[in-house]
Amino acid sequence: MSYKITKTSRKHAPLEKEFLKLSSPIESFIDSQAIAGIVLLISAVVAILMVNLGWQHSYEAISSIQFTMSLGDSEISHSIHYWVNDGLMVLFFFILGLEIKYECLVGAISNLKDAGLVIVMAIGGMVLPALIYISIIWLSDTTAYQGWGIPMATDTAFAIAILTLLGKKAPKAAAVLLTGLAIVDDMGAVTVIGFFYTEQIVVLSLIWAGITLFAMFMLNILGIRKPIFYFIGGVLLWWFILQSGVHATTAGLLAALMVPTRPYAKKKWFSNKMQKVIENFQEMDKANTPILANEQQHALAVQAEVIAKSTTTPILRWGNTLDKPVSLIILPLFAFLNAGVLLPTEVPEFNDSIVTIAIICGLVLGKGIGISLFAWFSLKIGLVRLPPNIHFSHIVGIGFLAGVGFTMSLFISALAFAGQPVLIEQAKLGILFGSIIAGVLGIIIFSLPTKTKNL
Repeated sequence: MSYKITKTSRKHAPLEKEFLKLSSPIESFIDSQAIAGIVLLISAVVAILMVNLGWQHSYEAISSIQFTMSLGDSEISHSIHYWVNDGLMVLFFFILGLEIKYECLVGAISNLKDAGLVIVMAIGGMVLPALIYISIIWLSDTTAYQGWGIPMATDTAFAIAILTLLGKKAPKAAAVLLTGLAIVDDMGAVTVIGFFYTEQIVVLSLIWAGITLFAMFMLNILGIRKPIFYFIGGVLLWWFILQSGVHATTAGLLAALMVPTRPYAKKKWFSNKMQKVIENFQEMDKANTPILANEQQHALAVQAEVIAKSTTTPILRWGNTLDKPVSLIILPLFAFLNAGVLLPTEVPEFNDSIVTIAIICGLVLGKGIGISLFAWFSLKIGLVRLPPNIHFSHIVGIGFLAGVGFTMSLFISALAFAGQPVLIEQAKLGILFGSIIAGVLGIIIFSLPTKTKNL
């Protein structure tokens, strides 16, 4: 049911009707599911164009801008690139953690019987890409084995945006499968970051991080739902994990797992209270009198908002509040600062592009074949079942769309090849071309005639 305000129910400002002709299409676009992927794509394209059209020094200068925070004699100074990757991206991992917790409790992976297919697909989409990458590196003269985690990742924003743009060609169940797959995939990626891309552990800082995490857990158990307490706890957790040697973005995921899932009040209380508010509101209503002139009516409207907040869960409310700023500001900023890569003007030697080749094969073949193969085998032995309205060709299409590993792949590549700019450039090229190829193949498979999907 839609509760969108109709034109006849609006109170317009003098020039608002004319302005809405311009703003309404923009608002609709911003509210669409595809917007996050599109903005991400635009940011990446701008970065690539700057680097390849003679503005590389300007691009590097922007990335190197120093941002300093000081308190008395203490100060922290890093480049904007560092603050985005190790600071703001914590919010992305926080959103990711909220999604993981939600999906595990009531979502696509809450029931093991129904989640079996998603889990099997995700395992195939992590194992085979890593094996393909390692195998290709083994055939070369390089030792860039540490990049094995790069092709394991799936960019949920891009993949869901593509499915949305496909419209009726992609059933709704495909989006549920892809979302669940990406969630399990991201859980694997976070595990890889935490365990395999951590160089040195500072035990004391890790102990303080554990104490902070326990304190946030106690806040949840005690029924404290004020966001300020979790914000302070999250900042402290980020700081201690940053000092511990574990990548700081892990703090975002851990903090999200401590967010309360229970509302303050029961649904019955909400129904009774809102009914009384509406009755009182109607009793106070006077014809041709604006709410500005009726303070009691205004107070009731404010009370209705408080009642609504008391009945919604923090995990959903906080996630919805942060979703747009993260997807439309932080992720595009991350993409812009990390996607800038100099495109080759000639075909490089095999050993000079081995990381690029390994990542492309991992994202395209590893994801597409790994997800499809694991799903096919599990279906054959009766371990899992296909959801209604889903054919096996949809699974194949989802497998290739999962090869769009842009955001998380870029993130892991920066960790895997830290201090090795040549390998980072190779990785960026592999992520770029691999994601494009995988995305195009996914679109083609979903666009095939329906008759070919009954396999």
